[in-house]
Amino acid sequence: MTGLWKSWLRLFEEEDAAEPRYDPVHLAVVFVACQAAAGILFWLLWTAMVYEGGFGAGEGRIANFAALTILAGLIEALRRADARHRRRTK
Repeated sequence: MTGLWKSWLRLFEEEDAAEPRYDPVHLAVVFVACQAAAGILFWLLWTAMVYEGGFGAGEGRIANFAALTILAGLIEALRRADARHRRRTK
């Protein structure tokens, strides 16, 4: 049990400044952010394609249209960011 406790405490010890530092809290934040992004993407795709018939059919037209608009905005933002990155690297 003490070995487990010592290994847990070693996670939070200060290390040599020259070595890359991996903070467990930052890793947890990245994990949660990735899960949230995947959930948002799933919701958008599900709303756009499945909810109340999908693609503007049935009673879910407003939700379908909102999801499609958000998806189009995200795709355009990613396209522009990619174009900016390509121009900088040339």
